[in-house]
Amino acid sequence: MTDWEGLIRAANDQFVTPALFHRLRQGDVPATEPEAMAYLGEVDSLNCRRNRGLWSMVAECTGLLNEAGIVPTLIKGASEMALQDDPAEFYRLMIDVDLLVEPEETARALTVLTGAGFTRLEESEYAHSPGSFWKEGCVGTLDLHAGLQSDIARFLAPEDWQRRRLLRERDGMRFFVPDPSLRLLINVSHDMLHHSGLSKGGISLRYLLPLRRQLQQADAELDWPWLLGLRRDRGFRLAFDLQMLMLEELFQMPLPEAVRPDLATRFLHRRRLIKARHPRLAEVEWAVVKPLYSRLNRH
Repeated sequence: MTDWEGLIRAANDQFVTPALFHRLRQGDVPATEPEAMAYLGEVDSLNCRRNRGLWSMVAECTGLLNEAGIVPTLIKGASEMALQDDPAEFYRLMIDVDLLVEPEETARALTVLTGAGFTRLEESEYAHSPGSFWKEGCVGTLDLHAGLQSDIARFLAPEDWQRRRLLRERDGMRFFVPDPSLRLLINVSHDMLHHSGLSKGGISLRYLLPLRRQLQQADAELDWPWLLGLRRDRGFRLAFDLQMLMLEELFQMPLPEAVRPDLATRFLHRRRLIKARHPRLAEVEWAVVKPLYSRLNRH
């Protein structure tokens, strides 16, 4: 018997409840579980409404930046929304939207946003970001970047940033999105390195599902020699190979050619599966591992 409460809780925790709803609609579940499907359908409907509001905020801010001579780059979830036929139908729950401007454009971008009524949230500034912004009436926050996080940027040569972005026009605005290979790098590095998924041994479906869809839809557009070349870095190789192994585990996707994870990587893959199946054990294990990881990171 399906544990619907546990299944829906897990989907909510992973921000993929709309994706669960659309997947279940493809089978016989709607007829056998009307209450669960009604709940999931309501979540999907509310998510579409919120995504519509988030995209309106992206369009407003991007249009204002365009008027000031700035063409921002949409990254992470915002770029995924931009590539949908209808941004409102993006299949996961969004926390915020991310726009990136060049470092020399930051002061101008801040003037534009504050002039439009956006206020910076307290303690939202980081090395790569001048802050997160919100104004009354918006359904979420805008995370403004003046560069990629160091765990992503360190893999890019100076020319990569210029040649791996695609100029797009939509809804009267102009913006860049990362090309498929850069989107894949951002996805893997943000989850596994920036958010410490590699060290924690967690599984994040909100990153795995877009990665899966990208590999299914844009495989021919990926610059595999470039991506495989990035695996010369041990950290990225572990992150990349672990995500490929998880896609194979969960969705039966074959490993890319030339990706042959070693025994250590396969051991870390088993660690992720064990931690997912035994949450209490995962908490104890991380309590032991975290101090060691922090000490190694300081050196």
